[in-house]
This record gives sequence, C-alpha cells and structure tokens, in this order.
Amino acid sequence: MPEIIDLYNNARQIVGAADKKQPIPAGLNKLSTHVWIINSRGQFLLQQRVPSAKKFPNMWGQTGGTAQTGEDSWQCCVREAREELGITLDIEKSVWVGTFKRPNDFVDVWLVQSDVDISDLKLQPDEVQDVKWATDSEIQEMIDNGTFVPSILPGLKMVYSYFDLMKNYK
Repeated sequence: MPEIIDLYNNARQIVGAADKKQPIPAGLNKLSTHVWIINSRGQFLLQQRVPSAKKFPNMWGQTGGTAQTGEDSWQCCVREAREELGITLDIEKSVWVGTFKRPNDFVDVWLVQSDVDISDLKLQPDEVQDVKWATDSEIQEMIDNGTFVPSILPGLKMVYSYFDLMKNYK
C-alpha cells in the first residue's frame, strides 16, 4: 500500500498529495521531522541506520521521517518514534525548536526530554540496527570520522542554538 504524503508550496500551504516513493515535483515540498531525544544527563539518543538503507547506510543520526498526509509535525514525531524505537513521546516534555529548509522539504526540529532505558526499546528492524546515548563530544567524534548523517547537522545546530538561547533566560 502506498504511503501518501502532503505536498506544500514554498509558503508551506498544502497544495496536493503524492506517493512518498515518487520524486517531489519541482517547486513543491514535503514535511519532515527530526526528533532529538535528550536525557537528564545531557546525552542524545542516536540510532544507527541499517546497512540496506538507501541513504546513509550504517550511519548514526536522530529519530525522524516524513509526515504522512494529514499529519502535522508533532504527529509525525510521535509516529516515527513509535515505529522506529517503540516509544511514546510526551508533548509536555517536548519543544519545537524551529524549521529549516532543504530542497523539496521543510524540516521541523523537535527536542524531547526522555530518560528511556535502551533495553526497553523495540527497534524497527528494516530501519534501525542499533541505538546508543551519546554526549556532545561523542557526536562531534562521529561527525569528524564520517559516521554521522551529514544532512541532519542543521537540525543539531538548531538544538544547540536553542540551548544557548535558553541560557540567556535563566
């Protein structure tokens, strides 16, 4: 069964729908989400993509994906976390930190606080082969050695900017 996604114009207005597997028409966009899960120790929950992934096989990144038709970005976050990790996110422990634009998609970046135990996760076998908690320095090491998904760096930078901004309000 095809997975249907909404198509947006550059003003982020829904103008149609399409099969997710089809190329996005020129001048239109899909909606994607990045879910950065952080624990009370300041570590991020990362997941390693499977070797058979079309993009960035065996590389580490955050939870996320493409919104299905009718979903807003928070609903997409909840569905993706449930599908990929078997967990339920709590909106009360979450914050939307912003949106960045890539060719053919809007990417909403969410920060979610959770101290989930890795042993309780149920990984989606066709997408996720491993998970781990990682510190900022461990993430930087993965970036430096080329094992971190490069296309998600703008979202990570937004999360770090959000932390910097919040320090000014304490």
